[in-house]
Amino acid sequence: MNKKILFINACLTGGGSEKVMSTLANYFAQMGFDVTMILVRNKEHTYEINKRINIIQLTCRHNNKLLILCKRLYEIRKKVKSSNADTVISFMTDINLFTILSCLKLKKRILISERAHPLLINVNQKKPLYIRILRKILYPLADGMVFQTKFAKECYPGKIQKKGYLIPNPIPPDLPSIHKGPREKVIVAAGRLSEEKNFSMLISAFHEVSQIHKEYQLIIYGRGHMLDHLLSLRKNLDLEEKVKFPGYVDDLPERIKDASIYVSSSDFEGISNSMLEAMAMGIPSVCTDCPVGGAAMVIENDKNGILIPVGDVLALRDGMLKIIEDKKFAENLSEEAVKVREKYSVSSIGNMWLDII
Repeated sequence: MNKKILFINACLTGGGSEKVMSTLANYFAQMGFDVTMILVRNKEHTYEINKRINIIQLTCRHNNKLLILCKRLYEIRKKVKSSNADTVISFMTDINLFTILSCLKLKKRILISERAHPLLINVNQKKPLYIRILRKILYPLADGMVFQTKFAKECYPGKIQKKGYLIPNPIPPDLPSIHKGPREKVIVAAGRLSEEKNFSMLISAFHEVSQIHKEYQLIIYGRGHMLDHLLSLRKNLDLEEKVKFPGYVDDLPERIKDASIYVSSSDFEGISNSMLEAMAMGIPSVCTDCPVGGAAMVIENDKNGILIPVGDVLALRDGMLKIIEDKKFAENLSEEAVKVREKYSVSSIGNMWLDII
């Protein structure tokens, strides 16, 4: 195969889009494609990358933001030209804009993708006006745009929707085997410790669960600027012995494979990678039915998981209690949840990408 594919993203540090990119890139490399990655920000790499993949790490030592922007555009264009790639794929808003600008008149097939809520940065803040203006001008210049959900696609004007494709996230092929037997009395969650993940709601709901089932612990994996706030909430609720924050880990599936419950408490989310992985390992899951509709696309309520309204502490409490107290219900959720392992396998999702590449 002579097809050359070039991915562009911010970095390889713990984010959901970076994980999707890494999984797809590894799959394409294993299939014999010539794969290159351009990483815009120089940060630690937390995802394992196939040795066949050429990684180009950009660096910029300027303090002036305009100079940084110009240098990045120049470097991306230079690397794209020298790579001779047939298709260029970028993830996330700012990187999509860099990519389109850098590749103007290069006659490359450009595919871009948003990975979360296309209208918001966090719960209370719209994207800056200049970003929305640039997106309106530049996004139509891409050859195609990949959306995770129908909701995300419908946030854009018709001319972009016409060249849009719906492709979910892939489940990595190296997940641990499905756990058999009793599960640890642990409830788990994972993600950036930021406002939109609403881990405050999860801790509050767990506080009520722990009053009834004192043997359970809550472990929240991830890092972010909300840690101090969450630690303060934990202290105020006298949960310092029951709620743990191990930080970011690069072996999350192995850590959570025998947990009793997985929770996604987000106010908005694309398709949560950790949710997919938890379900694929048979962990009974409770997730908010939040924009952009990723959880609702994967979960059939009370069949392979539990969907609850955004911000509903009582519904989250009740969902966790139902799983803990109704063992047959929990077993049924687990048996149905593992079916996502095949539906969202990297080969299935990777081939959807190849169809548009």
